[in-house]
Amino acid sequence: MVSQSTWRRRYVAPVAQAAGLVPDGKVFRLTGERGDCALIEFHPHRIDPKMEVFFARVSVVPFPQRAWAYRQHWDQAKDLPATSGEAMLHWDLIPPETVAWDPAADMPARGYWAYGPRTDPGACAEEFVRMLREDTFPQMRRLLDREELTAEMKRRSPGFHHRRPPGWAEVLLNVDRLEPAALEPLLARVETDFPVADEFITWARDYAAARR
Repeated sequence: MVSQSTWRRRYVAPVAQAAGLVPDGKVFRLTGERGDCALIEFHPHRIDPKMEVFFARVSVVPFPQRAWAYRQHWDQAKDLPATSGEAMLHWDLIPPETVAWDPAADMPARGYWAYGPRTDPGACAEEFVRMLREDTFPQMRRLLDREELTAEMKRRSPGFHHRRPPGWAEVLLNVDRLEPAALEPLLARVETDFPVADEFITWARDYAAARR
């Protein structure tokens, strides 16, 4: 059976690289402006000895989101590649029934892609690549636009997992673009029912000031 690493190299890597993504093992990254990143990460699941099973997650990681997440040791972390654990927003790529490990399963198992004796690796790849070209790549590029991402963090569309409140997201997406005084109206709208809200506001002011 074709291993997942070989499957990715054979079928996914050429398409991803042609679209501007950079492969790094199980991760493919697309870099935007100001150090922002959108990435696809593959997660193998050893749950069926007869099949190769995995799920794929897309994450959008703005640079200031990473700076806040690693605020206590940012000097050491800032040059590391972005990971899905730092995402502001993410979503899973849900396979069509023909290449799903269990089409009748509830989530998260419904998100498992599979190939093996009952599903040809090429057929699985064809569906995966079609999804990348028709939907995933355009969505990644759209959400690397900070105005689009700000609007989505406010809109909270179904299918996306939003990992910051709207007010926090708006600050993070503007903290390296606005003058400190212009940031204050956004800070006034930050949701404060979180234990580290005061720390976040102080950090944002310091981060904006340090970049001037």
